[in-house]
Amino acid sequence: MQCPVCGREYGIAHVCTGPNQGEAALAAEWAAPAGFAPLHYFRKAIAIAALNEGAVIAASQEPQAIYYGACIWILGQLAFAISLLLSTGTINAGYGLILLNLLVRMFVGAPLILLQYAAVHFAARRFFDARGKLRGVLGPLLLGSIVTWVAGIPVFPRVGLWVANLWSIAVMMICFEEVDRIRRLQAFGLSFALGFLFSWLARVLARSLI
Repeated sequence: MQCPVCGREYGIAHVCTGPNQGEAALAAEWAAPAGFAPLHYFRKAIAIAALNEGAVIAASQEPQAIYYGACIWILGQLAFAISLLLSTGTINAGYGLILLNLLVRMFVGAPLILLQYAAVHFAARRFFDARGKLRGVLGPLLLGSIVTWVAGIPVFPRVGLWVANLWSIAVMMICFEEVDRIRRLQAFGLSFALGFLFSWLARVLARSLI
């Protein structure tokens, strides 16, 4: 769809800044402060999870967003590891088992999630003439991985995992739409297909290692 006021194409969410306003205006609200700013990037991560295009564009222009996003991803993996052990009744085995579970998930998950993002990006460049750079999409995607924290809810971790996977696809869609500048259906198709492929592969590898 295209906004009749500012002329920008958009997918799920759109913050109209009025006529003759570009990406700089959209990202201005989310400009990063100087120095150490964990609260700012936490807010930005939540905004990206809410599919805020201004936050996505701002994060794509900030190299430091990758490092804050990596921390958010690691915390999500830790929360899921603990909730899974709680649901299976093995949490009493001690901190060693939690650490082992987390290390396995990071050993399997970190390379896979980066490979997944890269696969979608290069597929977009190959088939849909994407114009962004991999470094540009990594920041908002890693910050947007805050949606995986849903999988860490102790009550129903497996249900939460499915919710997190579906939500992650929505985040991937808007990130690739805004940063790589491909159409919404193209971004959705790539994100959906490769997202579920890599999620299945991650589960298979994790089961074989534990």
